[in-house]
Amino acid sequence: MRDGIAAAGDAGKKLVVICDDAYFGLIFSDAASQESPFGLLANAHANVVCIKLDGATKELFVWGLRCGFLTVAPPPCSNPDALFAALERKLMGAIRASISNCTSLSQAIVLAALRSPTLPAERREKFEILRARAQRVREVVYREKYARHWDVYPFNAGYFMCIRVKGVPAEKLRLHLLEKYGIGVIAMGQSDIRVAFSCLELDQIEPLFESTAQAIAELRG
Repeated sequence: MRDGIAAAGDAGKKLVVICDDAYFGLIFSDAASQESPFGLLANAHANVVCIKLDGATKELFVWGLRCGFLTVAPPPCSNPDALFAALERKLMGAIRASISNCTSLSQAIVLAALRSPTLPAERREKFEILRARAQRVREVVYREKYARHWDVYPFNAGYFMCIRVKGVPAEKLRLHLLEKYGIGVIAMGQSDIRVAFSCLELDQIEPLFESTAQAIAELRG
């Protein structure tokens, strides 16, 4: 990855590489990389600016605070102070032009949490809960009997997973699941359904997918 980006820089291309790490630390598969590519790409080339996006909203399990972080790795230069000042002004302008200002309450709560000595243990506890739910989803959703109903998009991190529904419009399935089964999912495009396994207890996961398969069969007639 680094070599390819550096080669693009050698060719004269000026790149901004953004690493969306909103779910950093929530990787449930040991086979997947546990590190952000940001560390590999920072200072990769004089024509490359690398930006890391982090979100306390996801990483600290505080969904309502909507608090995030930006880390910028600019290219090496002879006058870094001037570059940092320009980057700061650009980012401040972008914030003011979009969300106006970040909530100080959210920032104060996150800062207090980061200073807490019990935070690592608390995060690990919540991580293990989510990993168990993700593992249970994998055990259920790939069952052979469901293959005629959907394909599974690979997933190994975060709060959600997606399936590609076969033979039924995603929005029609979403409404049917909500109206008949009281199940809420997100329809994306014509065929994709997103399931938030993060809010499911372990014993709710199999019934959810069984009901989804039944709903698809009903809509097909």
